[in-house]
Amino acid sequence: MIYIDMYIFTDKIQFNIFKSFSNNKKIIKKNEIVFPSCYYTAQKLNYVRNLTSIFIEEYDIKYSKVDIGDLDNNGDVERLLDEMKEAIKMEGVLEELFISRGVETWK
Repeated sequence: MIYIDMYIFTDKIQFNIFKSFSNNKKIIKKNEIVFPSCYYTAQKLNYVRNLTSIFIEEYDIKYSKVDIGDLDNNGDVERLLDEMKEAIKMEGVLEELFISRGVETWK
């Protein structure tokens, strides 16, 4: 089976695409998607959705896991909430894409 592991950060998404067999992982692709700084939220969501859709098709991904990464808990509460909103929107878009493409959640 092919899996994708995604970690959402405020300025990028890191991901690993790998095969898992007999409790061993074989990394197929490990990279990150950096958000263009000029993009606003809707453009970022569309950008990530389109790239992830390409990965699903290209690698025939069947399972996914999405986690929210490095939110700084010591920062300004308003900034933290804005960052969380961005990350939650991104996670929602990715989950919708995975579900619509038949990719199951793995734990």
